[in-house]
Amino acid sequence: MGLKGKLISQIEMKCSGHLLYEHFKSNPHKTSSMSPDKITNFTIHEGQLGKTNSVVSWNIILGGKERHAKQVLYIDDEEKTITFNFNEGFMNEIYKSMTLTLTAEENLIIWTLVYEKLNENTPEPLDFMEFLIGLIKDLETHHVGK
Repeated sequence: MGLKGKLISQIEMKCSGHLLYEHFKSNPHKTSSMSPDKITNFTIHEGQLGKTNSVVSWNIILGGKERHAKQVLYIDDEEKTITFNFNEGFMNEIYKSMTLTLTAEENLIIWTLVYEKLNENTPEPLDFMEFLIGLIKDLETHHVGK
């Protein structure tokens, strides 16, 4: 089994995928109120909301523990994608590298997680992908009908 991997999840939405793209681009600080059992804090360290090369961090609940992740963002309005390059935090302790991309389509959100494990004993990040799917479902519930 290789050290590099890629996980993709496509989630069909009851609301517009573009609505959730805009949420993550412009209002990620509101995520904790929409999914408090998964997100406990969002902080912008450098740059500004909605701008490429901004540095942000999230505190999340994963595996019953609060975890921290700091990321640099790349935003592509034309393709409706946001790429989160992990550069500090719990994922960087387990994985050599990790990049998460959110892609929005009409009624679809696609999470693409590309990673390199530190070694063969490092687990696949299936629990994190499950977390991301649950997060989208929480946000969808909040945005249905909007």
